[in-house]
Parts: sequence; C-alpha cells; structure tokens
Amino acid sequence: MKKLITMVVAGVITAGSISSCTASNTTINTMPGRGPIYINTLPKESLSRREKKDLLFMREEEKLARDVYQSLYEMWQMPVFRNISKSEQRHMDMIKLLLDKYNLPDPVEITGDKRGVFKNRRLQSLYKKLVKKGSKSLIDALEVGATIEDLDIKDLQEAIKDTDNQDIRAVYQNLIKGSRNHMRAFTRILQRYGIEYKPKYISENYYQSIINSKHEIGTVYAGNGKPVNSFQTLTIKGRVIKVYQRKGYGNRKVVWWVAKVKTVNGIVEVAIAPTWLYPSVDIKIGEKVTVIGYVPPFWRVNNINGIMACTINTKKGKKYQIRNCNRFNKRLRFNR
Repeated sequence: MKKLITMVVAGVITAGSISSCTASNTTINTMPGRGPIYINTLPKESLSRREKKDLLFMREEEKLARDVYQSLYEMWQMPVFRNISKSEQRHMDMIKLLLDKYNLPDPVEITGDKRGVFKNRRLQSLYKKLVKKGSKSLIDALEVGATIEDLDIKDLQEAIKDTDNQDIRAVYQNLIKGSRNHMRAFTRILQRYGIEYKPKYISENYYQSIINSKHEIGTVYAGNGKPVNSFQTLTIKGRVIKVYQRKGYGNRKVVWWVAKVKTVNGIVEVAIAPTWLYPSVDIKIGEKVTVIGYVPPFWRVNNINGIMACTINTKKGKKYQIRNCNRFNKRLRFNR
C-alpha cells in the first residue's frame, strides 16, 4: 500500500507525504445544508446600518415561520408543517452564520430561543395573530403557511435591494428559493381542498410563476440570483490544527484521514483519503497550507460538513495531488 507523499521539487512531482494549512481569504465554515458551503467562500465586507438591521430582522422572521409551523403541526398533525418547520430552522442557521461572521448580537439567543417569543415587537404580535388564525381550521392553517411565505419573499426581496454584500445577497437568494418551495407546498395542498390562495405581498405575476414551476431541488444561488455550479472548486488557506482518523462519510466501516484547518473565518474539516488507500499521512500540525477541493453531492444531500481535498499545497513548496477535481467538474452537476 502506498504512502501519500507527492512533493513538488523544482517542478518535478516525486513521492513524499501529506501536510498542513495557512491563514485565508476564502474559507468554509460548514453547517447543515448546501448553501453554507458556498456562502463561506465569499468575502467579509463592511456592513451598513440598514444591512445590520435587516439581518437581525430576518433572523427572527425565519424564527417566526418555524415557531408558527411547530404550533400548527401540534394542532393539526399535518406533516407539511413539521417538515417545513425543520427547513425554517435551516434558514435561521443561514442567518446565524452571517451574524457570527459579522459579530452581530443574536436576537434569538437573547430571548432564549423560546417558541413564540421575539425581540421584535411587530413579529411578536404577528406570531399571536397567525397562530390564532391557524387554530380555526386546517384550511386557515394552510393559508397561514402560504401567507408567511408570501411575506417572507417580499421582505427578502426588499432586503436584497438594500445590500451589496455578496454573502448576504446569496443567503437571501437561497432563503427566497426555500420560501418559493414552501409556498408551492402549501398552495398545492390548498388546491386539493378547492382553495386558491391569493397573494397579499408579492405580485400576482410572480406568484403565478412560482406555483406553475417545479420544486427547486439542489440548486444554490449566488447573490445575483443565478445558480452556482455545485462542483466549482473551492480554495481555502489556513493552518493545520489537527490531523486524525474518523469513520467514513458514507460507509462507516471505512476510516478516513482528516485534517482540521483553522482559517480567518473558522475551522474547516478537510477529508484527505481513506486509510486503506494511504496507511499514513505526513501532514504536520502547525503547517500552513492551501487546500483546493469540492463538496461531493452525497455530502450536500446528507448535510455532511467539510470539503474533499483534491490538492494540498504547503508553504514550504510541497504539493499533494490526491484526486482530480477537474474530472468531477466535467461529470457532475446538481443544478437541475
């Protein structure tokens, strides 16, 4: 069995070993979902007062949706409320990612993340009104769901107009995508009951374009609203703080070599290779490296955090060619 050691010396690749990582300008601090992987590759930019206000508001507005759906599920036991409440938690996490990145106080932590409790008075009042309406009948509850997504899309569209930060715009675009999917779910169930929802916040034309289009699965949107190639290669720079073995990402019987790389924006888990392929690696703690890799679609679907390394370059000139990123870029897509 071979030892993973490819070293670049005077332009010639020879057998060598595996090493570590340095401080960075693009990094990935992963969390559940597909979008965060891409979001964290975007630069940290200055924030206006309006941008700060919108981020804090959107954090609680996504909580509003989650809390209302949790309450409606308890009342009506319809799976759509339970399923979408989980999605709203992921939306909250996306905003929290930005709050942490920009060192903003989290209103949800301030209120203890209690259901139905909000720092924003308008959202506090709206929560009570929506739950009260949704308690009248199942039809009312489904209409509440459609109304929340209707309002969420409108507020996100307005927030996008007020920011030029790439990461914030990208998060908002992906939250709008989620709200479009949620609106499709609620309105299609309403249609089965013979009810046609009438939009209260977005235009009729936009609403019709949403409900008459397919569910958006697997696509991550950039700040301009265009899909991002799922297999774009990602580059991170940082310092290796840990090298260890872990159980496989798919097959738990397979053991992997993994490195944790500390970057300017957080810690990234870098999957190197299975131990059956490389029984040892020569990546040292404290080494500064640049890692080029990607996020496999299996990881995206199963919310596995980290990146799969294709190459690892050390500050001392070593290069470890582990796998061919270009081969994946040509073959695989998730924009469908």
